[in-house]
Amino acid sequence: MAPTLTIVPSAGELTWFFELLSPEDFKPTTYSILGVIEKLFSTGDVFLGAVLVIFSVLFPVGKLSLYWIAAGCESDIGRITGLLKWAHRAGKFSMAEVFALALMVVVVKTLPGGSTAEVQWGAYVFVASVLGTILVSFGLDRSHDSK
Repeated sequence: MAPTLTIVPSAGELTWFFELLSPEDFKPTTYSILGVIEKLFSTGDVFLGAVLVIFSVLFPVGKLSLYWIAAGCESDIGRITGLLKWAHRAGKFSMAEVFALALMVVVVKTLPGGSTAEVQWGAYVFVASVLGTILVSFGLDRSHDSK
């Protein structure tokens, strides 16, 4: 839900002229991950919106839920092992959103006219949460192996 990416449109040296003709088209636009998903669904890009929902929302939330449940299952080693196995499988898809964000920044920065993409604080929080879940995964693995 946090601001993740701001796109600042530009038309090179003629930006001022196009801003006079259509000022709304040249205002910076900030997107969150959920905002991008909503925009995709509202513009009819259902497939892309569904892919982002699955890999940007459902997989990370599912993985965090599995870790939370596994952390509370101190006595049932079999259940912990199964939960951690599923969490590791889901974890492979968590970096997909980070790569998609990086790709978007690169694509916008290579557009003609000098348009820019500025990464916002939400992107850093998202990357930190992905790295945090990796650390939690290692910690749960270690605590599971020591039992």
